[in-house]
Amino acid sequence: MGRSSMRRIDLFLLGALLVPLCAAGQGTQKSSSSVFSCEVNGRPVFGDTLPKECYGHAWVRKINGVVVYREDAQPTPDESALRREKARLEEIARKEAIKQKRQDEALLERYRSLADLDNRRDREIADFDDAIADLRLQEREALERYRKVDENVKAAVANNNSVPDDLAKAAAYADEELAQSRAAIERKVTERDHLRLRFDADRRRYIELTASAKSDKPDSAN
Repeated sequence: MGRSSMRRIDLFLLGALLVPLCAAGQGTQKSSSSVFSCEVNGRPVFGDTLPKECYGHAWVRKINGVVVYREDAQPTPDESALRREKARLEEIARKEAIKQKRQDEALLERYRSLADLDNRRDREIADFDDAIADLRLQEREALERYRKVDENVKAAVANNNSVPDDLAKAAAYADEELAQSRAAIERKVTERDHLRLRFDADRRRYIELTASAKSDKPDSAN
């Protein structure tokens, strides 16, 4: 047998030995495992493909236990409505914060100190008190005119069982004048009370802002 024939036999035997070895090696390799999973009503759901139960829910895909894709859940109509309401309230809060900041800045610019605020409050309240005192004087005068006209009306009814037209008109005018005078007093008292409430609120806020500013300043002793 020649040398070339021996070489062919050796190669044949080597190939025969390698084929089963390669097949055995392939059998030991792990095949990739793809799993889809989600949670529905607290219950885990799995599948080689995305299960129908997972539609609309958050789900993940894992290959050999490693997350390779993640899908967030689509919100339900109720969840979408809640998100919109939350966004609306956050926007309102943001605008209110801006408005409050401007009001605080204006308040600190308007008054140099708490005493300055108190002095201005006392002056404006005193102006209202003076105006109310004048209106009460007008009310007393209107009430006096009303009483006189009313006495004349009663006398006319007692004597003639009727009231002359001019006296009836005077009585209606006196009644309207008294009602308007009292309404003016009520409006002015309401305005004064609202003014006092506004100053009280400004005073509390001024104390809060100035106290906060003092606490933010570094301690000079340190």
